[in-house]
Amino acid sequence: MADGTLHDGLHVSRHEIGALYEAALEGRFQPAVLDLVAARIPGAAALLYRQDSTQPAACGILHRGLGGLAMPAFPASLAANNPLFREHRRRPVGAVFSDTALMARSSFRATAFFRDWLAQGGDFDAATGVVIAREGPVQTVLEIRYPTHAERQAAPAAEMVLGELVLHLAQAARIADLTLGAGQAQIEARNFLELSSFPTFIVDAACRIHAMNGRGEVLLRVGTGLVLGMDRTLQAVEPEDTAHLQDAVAQASLSVSARSAVMGLKSGARKAPRVLTLTPLSALSRTDLPCGGGCAQQGRVAIMVIDGADQLRLGRDALWAMFDLTAREAELALALLEGRTLPELARAQAVSKQTLRNQLSSILRKTGTTRQSELVALLLQMARALPL
Repeated sequence: MADGTLHDGLHVSRHEIGALYEAALEGRFQPAVLDLVAARIPGAAALLYRQDSTQPAACGILHRGLGGLAMPAFPASLAANNPLFREHRRRPVGAVFSDTALMARSSFRATAFFRDWLAQGGDFDAATGVVIAREGPVQTVLEIRYPTHAERQAAPAAEMVLGELVLHLAQAARIADLTLGAGQAQIEARNFLELSSFPTFIVDAACRIHAMNGRGEVLLRVGTGLVLGMDRTLQAVEPEDTAHLQDAVAQASLSVSARSAVMGLKSGARKAPRVLTLTPLSALSRTDLPCGGGCAQQGRVAIMVIDGADQLRLGRDALWAMFDLTAREAELALALLEGRTLPELARAQAVSKQTLRNQLSSILRKTGTTRQSELVALLLQMARALPL
């Protein structure tokens, strides 16, 4: 530690504070904190602890000034029953403390934490620190450590730096946690949506898109049937369809049932019309869904786009495996799913309608349905769930 007195260079500038918040938003909070603090007091070491009182293996330490790559990784065995960690937990969040307020230095030097790990990076037996955050058994602690012989210069400098930063550290740490959680939730939601074999959108009550899968992005780029409005609202090509879609979404967003509604889009010259299923996501906790404009008070809706019969193919193997349908029964079930009628099929196959009715009765019995409409709804659910 170089000799010297406190000077203006210790003060943290607004630019540095702004950079700290930016780092929190970008997932760089921990290294940014360590770099900022370590640069203020040359010769000292900056340590950032993550402490979990219930899971020692989840504890960890990041540092600056302990010898870099030469410093061994912090072993989980030193986290269990660590007296330093226990004393940290007794300190209030946001209150700057000195190491002597935790325990006598002679006692600290006798701990396995100091003797078996910290001492390998230097004689950093004195410290000034602060608990940045605490939630349940998990807390985050920042310490500036220095040798006892450097305490006269280092302790006031460390107290000044932490005193200026403490409020910003707590807020930035919270932002970092929220950003990380939001990012993980977005990844999980995207992965879940990609399981859908159809273009799928998550919208709010105003039809604003909050998430979509890759098939949905492709559908919007093509611009047939559905398009993306400038305000990120899901719109139909036909104005009449847009009004119908908006009304259906608004109603579905208020539903407390997970039952899906179905609507169709005008096909124009296309032979196969698009069918949209709208499912209220009422099972989700609405307060957990970030949403601007006050829509957090309304549920979101999943919209799945089924583009004619081509996307509704089910393999015979799937029907045999699920319901033990014969080949002819499977062909009839799949034809009904495509929207064909019994008279039409009887003419095409040169069989009597009664023969097809008998096959249909067998299908209903095997699938546990009672009407043709229930059978088609069941097959539609299977087609939505199974990959193409």
